[in-house]
Amino acid sequence: MISIANQKSKIKNSIYLWLLIFHLFLPTCAISYTLSVGHLPPPRNGHTFLLVTDLSGLGPAVEINFYDDVGRRISTSRKLLPPNGKIQVDVENHLQVAGAIVLESSNEQIVGEYWQIQSGGGVDSLPYSMFMLPLQSDDSQEGRYFVNCFRFPPCRSNLLVLSDPYGSGPLVQMEFYNRMGELIRIARQLLRPHGTSAFEVSDYAPWDMLGKVSIRSLVGGSIALHYRQLCDNDVVLAVPARLPAKALLIDEFSTGRGITSELVIADSSAEGPAVEIQFLRDDGAELSKLEKLLPPNGTVLIDIADYIGDAASGMIKISSEAGIIADYREKNPQAVLDTPAVDCSPGNVLFISHFSPFDNTQDLLSLLNAAQEPAKVEIQVYSNDGTKLDSKKLVLAPYEQVDELMARYFDVGAGSQPARTGTVIVSGSNASLVVTSHIFDLKNNRHLGKAYAQIIR
Repeated sequence: MISIANQKSKIKNSIYLWLLIFHLFLPTCAISYTLSVGHLPPPRNGHTFLLVTDLSGLGPAVEINFYDDVGRRISTSRKLLPPNGKIQVDVENHLQVAGAIVLESSNEQIVGEYWQIQSGGGVDSLPYSMFMLPLQSDDSQEGRYFVNCFRFPPCRSNLLVLSDPYGSGPLVQMEFYNRMGELIRIARQLLRPHGTSAFEVSDYAPWDMLGKVSIRSLVGGSIALHYRQLCDNDVVLAVPARLPAKALLIDEFSTGRGITSELVIADSSAEGPAVEIQFLRDDGAELSKLEKLLPPNGTVLIDIADYIGDAASGMIKISSEAGIIADYREKNPQAVLDTPAVDCSPGNVLFISHFSPFDNTQDLLSLLNAAQEPAKVEIQVYSNDGTKLDSKKLVLAPYEQVDELMARYFDVGAGSQPARTGTVIVSGSNASLVVTSHIFDLKNNRHLGKAYAQIIR
């Protein structure tokens, strides 16, 4: 059995594939709620499926439509969700080519997750997941989304994947900025109704200049999008197109021991704000503090070792008076990591799925209080049929992290296997919480991936 006594050490010394999560919640003024994600088949033998979860307790009906890349509807699946429960839909049974997946319901309190399991070629199975991307929201700055493209040397394929969930055939504008914030190219593309298009970024801007990309729909309604890289050994990195925030957190960083680590911050406000960056140890003690002035629409790269030296680890807090996005890049002897900074605003309610994808795998639930004050936290756990399995309250000390095996909640009885899927809801009225799930391969003693919880309200 794998030891979980020192999970951060185990994670940093294991093969790592980023599990990136997108969520979808939609405005309450609409009658029908639409969730969407662009689908690309796995680069090698693999398996793709959806998890759809009800958070309303009402058990709403959902309709899932599958479209190919030119917008033809290939298949439709209609399901009734268990109240507070979860269903699984195998994508390969409905769509075998690139395209779009559109989920509709009359209830806004649903979550859609897109999982892709990659395996074959003598490589151990590795999962990667993302939540179905939000459509245009009131906070999206005229429907703008941002992708931070200032990163390590590019992978062999670097794609912006755009889909039309409403079938309106929108005109999409992509604005490419260099690192100093200068607009170097504008490209406009007309999406086919319900179609999906993947654009190679290097076709539009040179990598030695590119900083960020701003994407919005000019005419024709909302779009769904994400950024996907195909790297060496068919490793896939998926990065969300994000809305900006003023307070961000990277919950793990490392330097030394053959590790190259960098922090990339981009201005999404066009104001050129000053940014304060704090490097903290795991116990919250400050290692270093600095300020950077971002060029309007520009991007800065920070080599972390320049400020805290070798063989250090901890977390990074980033704050600004205007909207920013940030990413942490790490290249270690085992893997390349790409970690988007998360919004750490207090008072959030967070959703994360229990998922144990294979035999001999377990997932670990981690709760981090990223604040200087104690945090009162409540955890509620539901099975995939909606049964409430547990509810408990705890107090986390400043910067305390608590780790628990998910099987503790989902082990249904002696001699039986724990349930493979379930739901965990975490809330804290005064807390700046970071909630993650780590999946471990017990047979091969390896860390397979990490998923972040999503803010639901």
